[in-house]
Amino acid sequence: MNVIIAASSGGVADVLRETAETFGWNWKLFLSQVISFCIVAFLLRRFAYEPILTVLEERRRKIEEGQINAEKIRHQLAEAEQRYSEILARANAEGQKDDR
Repeated sequence: MNVIIAASSGGVADVLRETAETFGWNWKLFLSQVISFCIVAFLLRRFAYEPILTVLEERRRKIEEGQINAEKIRHQLAEAEQRYSEILARANAEGQKDDR
């Protein structure tokens, strides 16, 4: 409500100044906190975030390779089972010929 009254009377800067004084806002302290935050954010990104992303990407790649290998093994197993059934069928057919 005070902001609306101040805006209508042209004293927005006065209201902001009073609010800053009421809450103890210090622009020098605020600026130092912004700079500190930027430094910490940069360091975290450089030394924590990027290495974690690298590890996650490597893990994703290994999982993908494992899935590809599992698919190859399934395919080879299906081929081996097919050959086994063919060999078994031939052996049964030859066994039946010998019995006659």
